[in-house]
Amino acid sequence: LATRPVITQAPARIGYGASFTLGVADPAGVARISLTRLGSVTHAFDQNQRFVPITSFQAQGNALSVTAPSDRNIAPPGHYMLFVLNAQGVPSEARIVQLL
Repeated sequence: LATRPVITQAPARIGYGASFTLGVADPAGVARISLTRLGSVTHAFDQNQRFVPITSFQAQGNALSVTAPSDRNIAPPGHYMLFVLNAQGVPSEARIVQLL
């Protein structure tokens, strides 16, 4: 049985290109971070769905220093599910954040 990474603290709002601190139970065990746009299905098609990998992050003590996406065309403003994943690809439970 895989053990999920745990997000212990996340900001409610994140600015474009801004650095923010993400509290996680095991910062060294985090291999990837991603944002997934909340669904908005109409007519059985969700043209607003996005998956945005975050590639700029590093462990700092008991947390991660993360840089938010800077391109509004890649990640339009709105609410996203923030996930951290370990090296085996096991995701944490999501934290909802607003990108603005």
